[in-house]
Amino acid sequence: MKAHAADPRSCPTCGDPLKFEILDDERFLVAWSCVNCGLIRTTEPV
Repeated sequence: MKAHAADPRSCPTCGDPLKFEILDDERFLVAWSCVNCGLIRTTEPV
């Protein structure tokens, strides 16, 4: 039996689609936000 990973483009809190905004294109810093519940995450490669 395989476990399916959660869709990284959906909010882990409410399940709505996340919107993204590029904050710094040189460092590949991206902010992911949920319009419904207000969750905000940032991702940056190490």
